[in-house]
Amino acid sequence: MAIILQSQPSEYGLAYNNNAWVIRTTNYTSTVRFKISVLGVASPYTVIGQASVYPTRSEDANGNVYLDRAFFDPSRWLQSYVESQIAIPSANSLGFNVANKIHEEYRIIVQEEEKNASGVYVLGDIFISEAKSVWNGVEDLTDWLDFDYTDYTVNTFSVTKKFLTDSPRTLDINTGQSAFLYFIVDLVDSADRYTIKTYSEYNGGGSLLSTAYVSNPINDYGGAWNLRYGYIPVGTHDIESVNSALMTGSTPSTIFNGVKSYTIQLRDSTNAQVSELFTYNIDQVCTKYTPVRLHWLNSLGGFDAFSFNLKSIEEDTIKKESYVKQYNTFNGSTYTYAKDARGTVGYDIRKTKKLTINTDFLTDEQSEWMLDLVSSPVVYLEQNNELIAVTCQERKFKKQTSLNDKLPQYTFGIEYALTNQRQRG
Repeated sequence: MAIILQSQPSEYGLAYNNNAWVIRTTNYTSTVRFKISVLGVASPYTVIGQASVYPTRSEDANGNVYLDRAFFDPSRWLQSYVESQIAIPSANSLGFNVANKIHEEYRIIVQEEEKNASGVYVLGDIFISEAKSVWNGVEDLTDWLDFDYTDYTVNTFSVTKKFLTDSPRTLDINTGQSAFLYFIVDLVDSADRYTIKTYSEYNGGGSLLSTAYVSNPINDYGGAWNLRYGYIPVGTHDIESVNSALMTGSTPSTIFNGVKSYTIQLRDSTNAQVSELFTYNIDQVCTKYTPVRLHWLNSLGGFDAFSFNLKSIEEDTIKKESYVKQYNTFNGSTYTYAKDARGTVGYDIRKTKKLTINTDFLTDEQSEWMLDLVSSPVVYLEQNNELIAVTCQERKFKKQTSLNDKLPQYTFGIEYALTNQRQRG
């Protein structure tokens, strides 16, 4: 007698999509059930959740009926163990960051439970699965059916392995700003360094000015589970903040001299390319306004960034609660009031700062990308190399295209996440 695994999730998966297991027993009776425990893989082993699951009648495409199998999806439990992770680096940074918060590893233990002659459930055969990993991402339901995690696991030579983003691969950035690229590495030394190539013109054009490398100081990247997920800060501010001992081919203080664009790509310990290429254009957009730069949790668990370079409007929304009190006073001789008497008293006054921001004219690819911002649960405003929590207030998003709208452009409302309180009257 045994428990047999009919199907299981991929080695890596998205925490907010299906991660379903199908199991069956060779000891089927009308009272058999499965006791399932979901455990973390790091010692001491955390019990993520436990449940008893009963077999469910099912039928395959050929009309065969099964009564001996059950399905179980721990995704809702696992979602509480993953979150977002981002930090703008300070001076002398390491260039590479471990992203331990964005993923969780687990295995399931399945044990049969069967009623004995006294009607009491007793334990039977047991099955222990291999470890699986989920990260803080989600795909639209239709896209999930074609999702292939191997597109995102960096290992051997490749120029197509993806970072955790669906953003355009050519982006604009200004001097002194941050940007981030998140990745998964499942082979040791596959993220040994990243290369920076700088150019005299935009979009990687003109002359190649320098080829620099930032070495990864983290040992065993891609080995243990807790070292497989990471991110590199690759904005102009971030690269200039790298510890100079980790950079070869240039220096953080001079790498952007005369540069209009640069590219980023992961390399392994043999200097072979192991990821796709990202291109950043520096100060390409001229504006008389102060840019508003936002970072947001994208659907794949990384953080994207975009600068809103046109006019922005700042306003404060004020909520006021008050009560009316007696303004006369009685001193034994008179019952009257003074000019400074207060009849209406404020007792709950709160201020919320809001921004209205506008994009430049966008390409169709950029226009579609804006939906990821509007729907994101975590948004930050970058200001003076700090991240300030905000929320995007939009509830609808109308996709614009160059065919339908000629010059796609959006206006968004942004609200600071902290509400300020005034003192009572």
